[in-house]
Amino acid sequence: MIKTSRWRYFNVPAASLVALAAAVAISTAVFIFHLRARAMEDIERNLGGMANVLADQADRALQAIELVQDAMLQEFASAAVLDDATLTAFAGSQAMHEKLRVRTAALPQINAVTVLDRNGKLLNFTRRWPIPEINLSDRDYFEALSSDATLQRFVGKPVQNRGDGAWTIYIARKISAPDGRFLGLVLGAIEIGYFERLYAQIAPAEDAVASLFLSDGTLVVRHPRREGTIGQAFPTAGAALIAARSASGGISRNVSPIDGRDRLVATRALTGFPLIFSMSRTTEAVLTSWRWQTTVLVVAALLIEAALFLLLLIGVKQTRTQKRLASSEAARAAAEERERGEGHLRAQSARYEIALDNMTQGLCLFDRENHLIVMNSRFAQMHGIPDALRREGTPLRDVLDHLNGRGHAREAGCPSPLAEACEITARNGSPLARICDLADGTAIGIVHALIPGGGWVCTHEDVTDRRRQEERIAHMARHDVLTGLPNRMLLKERMEEALGKRGGVGTTVLCLDLDGFKIVNDTYGHPVGDELLCTVARRVQAVLGSGDHVSRLGGDEFAVLMADGARRADAGRLAGRLIEALKAPIQVQGAALSIGTSIGIASGEGDQATPANLLRRADVALYQAKAAGRGTWRFFDPAMDAEMLRRAQLGSDLRSALASGQLELHYQPLVETHARVIGGFEALLRWRHPIHGFVSPAEFVPIAEEIGLIRPIGAWVLERACTDAIAWPEHIKVAVNLSPVQFVGEKLVEEVKRALSVSGLGSGRLELEITESVLLQDNEATVAVLHRLRELGARISMDDFGTGYSSLSYLRRFPFDKIKIDQSFVRNLEHEPGSLEIVRAVVGLGNALGMSVLAEGVETQEQLAILMREGCKELQGYLFSRPRPIGEATALLAAALPFPAPGREPAEGDQMRDFGKAA
Repeated sequence: MIKTSRWRYFNVPAASLVALAAAVAISTAVFIFHLRARAMEDIERNLGGMANVLADQADRALQAIELVQDAMLQEFASAAVLDDATLTAFAGSQAMHEKLRVRTAALPQINAVTVLDRNGKLLNFTRRWPIPEINLSDRDYFEALSSDATLQRFVGKPVQNRGDGAWTIYIARKISAPDGRFLGLVLGAIEIGYFERLYAQIAPAEDAVASLFLSDGTLVVRHPRREGTIGQAFPTAGAALIAARSASGGISRNVSPIDGRDRLVATRALTGFPLIFSMSRTTEAVLTSWRWQTTVLVVAALLIEAALFLLLLIGVKQTRTQKRLASSEAARAAAEERERGEGHLRAQSARYEIALDNMTQGLCLFDRENHLIVMNSRFAQMHGIPDALRREGTPLRDVLDHLNGRGHAREAGCPSPLAEACEITARNGSPLARICDLADGTAIGIVHALIPGGGWVCTHEDVTDRRRQEERIAHMARHDVLTGLPNRMLLKERMEEALGKRGGVGTTVLCLDLDGFKIVNDTYGHPVGDELLCTVARRVQAVLGSGDHVSRLGGDEFAVLMADGARRADAGRLAGRLIEALKAPIQVQGAALSIGTSIGIASGEGDQATPANLLRRADVALYQAKAAGRGTWRFFDPAMDAEMLRRAQLGSDLRSALASGQLELHYQPLVETHARVIGGFEALLRWRHPIHGFVSPAEFVPIAEEIGLIRPIGAWVLERACTDAIAWPEHIKVAVNLSPVQFVGEKLVEEVKRALSVSGLGSGRLELEITESVLLQDNEATVAVLHRLRELGARISMDDFGTGYSSLSYLRRFPFDKIKIDQSFVRNLEHEPGSLEIVRAVVGLGNALGMSVLAEGVETQEQLAILMREGCKELQGYLFSRPRPIGEATALLAAALPFPAPGREPAEGDQMRDFGKAA
């Protein structure tokens, strides 16, 4: 028997030991595998990140060379280089040599910029003057570009330059005559050593290799350099293999054909060049840490299994000891159970008494003879009942006499309302529930309930706080929580009362809407906005007469109900006082805030004078006041309803205008200042209504924004403008205005992509114009969208610059390509020195930030002369041309005539006002 017992104690722990040991071993193996997978994922992520960063850097370095080449090609075009002779004379001058040296001085990656003629002869060279007699017609880039009429750029294989023998890669751009004849090349040279030095500084480890390959697998750069490999093709290199699977890049593992080592390779294709950047590390190096971790885990697992075995031995001993103690514990538990049973009855009685005395209500229980059975402590405390009256058997009359003597009655000599209620139940034998108001202001809720078999129970509860809370809730339901003013509900009740007195005659309501409140809220935050609303409420109350009532309708809208019998002149004077009161700056948390208000006024007359109709009329008048320029008031006039109906009808007509072809685009030239030729067009939306004729964009664009049509219209404008522009010469760009509504959500970038894809227009020819109001609505999200548009290749312009609130901060946060000076500064340029200073400052700012500056609204020769003198690079206005349909705009390009220089006025027919801009 003893042996069997020992085996039972040992068998279960032994099985547990085996199970735990197996679990530890399996868990360790799984965790080791997981660590290896995570180590590989981490190094792949790191390599991919470095590949992306360094590929972007290489892109920028090469793009800097192309920018210099683009500038030179533009100069050749501007200088009317038509043949070999003019190219040799213009490009081979020492002035051109100095200009090239200045342009490349700040670009350390550029080794040299070279100009070749059609025979490969050196015309200019940034590294030496006078120009040596060198011919490069044997180079691959010269042979490719001179023989292929359609090829405009070529990235050559690395070669050792003939000056110092340094390995160099060349980016060649073709120089063509206007008729397409080959005239020569502009070369940009980068020493491979530039990239090698850069990669040496940022190499993450000694085994790391950073490389640049041509798309055919030719090695361009490698750090660390391996002699004899530069310029060689390695079709089995990781970069070439990945490029064969994915044009954009990826991650792979293979044995390098260059050094023969097993490597993890991450690649990224350069955006604008046939090059692939590769970053790799050896698998042996990246798994070193994992091997050390594996050793530690195996040792730890063995230690854990040894500890489990020791715990097993200790557990067997404790089990035997616990069995011996179990019998003694059972005896002690039985004794305690008996003791608990005896105490349960005592505790039950005590709990009943405690529960009774801790009720929130006072309680009395009477038998059928109206003698007291029990009274809890709360009832005695509420009414100051002595212990003698709490005894069982006390007659109800004695308790009622005590209550009558407490002075509960509101009038002297009257019985207590509590006692009256008890007498009713005792006399009639019926239940009762009511609230009794005592002389000291206390409210007592009483409930009398009958008991089966005779008798009744009485409960008293102090409901004073509950009643006050209900009154407070009723007040809150009719008052604004923030300002404490009456809300729309209470205003409606007061209006109904006023309208019912005299059929609405003399009932006048003013609707106020704060001007500029949204800007304050967006700029300073909601706490400042809330405090501002409270201050406005106090100022309005200070202006009102004794019978006037102000209410807050919500947001920044208030309403004033004037006293009965108010006349039209009284309402006008009150509106004037309110506008003056709110015009003064308001100090909130140390900031001086300037707002204002617009007011609509309506008076009740006739059967249609209902609160809803009166408020609607005041709101219509308010809309007219805001349309008139804000800071003023308007009385309701029936004609205003007609205007609202016209807007509603236009909104309805606008829904079908796009589908029925009523919308069209006109184009206004953007003129390059010094050449006085067209560099692009701005697309302006027009609506040719079948009944009303041309409807101003200033009228229908806000309607489109209100009814949700601006997005489909904006997408159509983008696609139509890009499609029209594809027929123009490649250097002519098209500018399209964007509405703030189009930036809401994620669709704008996709709409631009679709317009470019459908039309085939190059993204660099598309300019997207925004105003500062776009950045006011959600700065972070909007800037993110602008960066995505920039990544597509589109140019971004700040329109109407200087008319907003924080222009300089926006220029700092987002690098705009162009600033458009608002026409309000150009209009009085000849007469207002302040406008001239503003234009001068904006031009200087644009030059400092590398942004082009365009002036809008140029209409006179004096304005043209001033703007040319101040260095404004582009101009737009009726001095050059009004907005024209696509056919007339294309005819302007076909004429290819320069616009008049300062001193000659344009044709009088061109001096006319535009309808405005649209998104």
